[in-house]
Amino acid sequence: MATPGCPPTRVTPGPAQPPEFLWEKEGSHNPLQKGHNNILLFPFFNKTHLGTYVCTATGSLGTAVATYNLWIDDLLDNVFMFPQEIKDSHVLVRAKPEQLLQSFTVCLRSYTDLTRPYSLFSCATKAQDNEILLLKPKPGEYQLYVGGKFVSFSIPKNIAVSEHVCTSWESTAGIMGFWFNGKPWPHKGLQKGYTVGAEAAIVLGQEQDAFGGGFDAQQSFVGEMSVVYMWDMGISTSGVMEAMNNRPDKALIFGWRNFPYQIVGKVYLKP
Repeated sequence: MATPGCPPTRVTPGPAQPPEFLWEKEGSHNPLQKGHNNILLFPFFNKTHLGTYVCTATGSLGTAVATYNLWIDDLLDNVFMFPQEIKDSHVLVRAKPEQLLQSFTVCLRSYTDLTRPYSLFSCATKAQDNEILLLKPKPGEYQLYVGGKFVSFSIPKNIAVSEHVCTSWESTAGIMGFWFNGKPWPHKGLQKGYTVGAEAAIVLGQEQDAFGGGFDAQQSFVGEMSVVYMWDMGISTSGVMEAMNNRPDKALIFGWRNFPYQIVGKVYLKP
């Protein structure tokens, strides 16, 4: 994982090594580096370096241009790995809403080849085990629960493809929003006037049938999960795109930059 002070980033435009290289950053009028070195160094890397870089290589055979997109994903590319179907393995999120929720947003990315039902995000209270639940019952469908009731959203029937989903809900009108890989789906109605409890247990990779437990291996997640965020507010499509790229800047209940978690069982953090 690249971080400020990490080893230098290097981009090589091709197998041939022409004698002259020009590095530029899109949006900047000043060349970053020009000479015979095809390596662009970031000795003290920080977020100001994020963006698109262009390398123009000029030699006796002509000119070649290569681009490299450097985004926050390059800094925060860790993923949770759930390698096998098992009853108790999960990630316990050691953060929770500080007050009752009249609205929320949950975003995450997952990667799996499962075709059976599995749970990605489960928020339970002592009064309601499916307070908030993001469940995929089969390829081509997501079910989103609030207070024990759910709506379904149909998606393309892909298997073994990375999927980023965001869901938002607000109590006043009972509107549920859903975004799949950054694209908004038509809104649906759910639990108008409901309030989500604050004394919650939040679990990734298992469905809670009881507060903090009651897991079923047949609903466990097997695969990879990352960039998990939760807000106590709604979200816009531009906010969804920021979450996809690991760079949201609004207030969070928790987020991937500072993710308070406890691994239980056979789950691994892959850098």
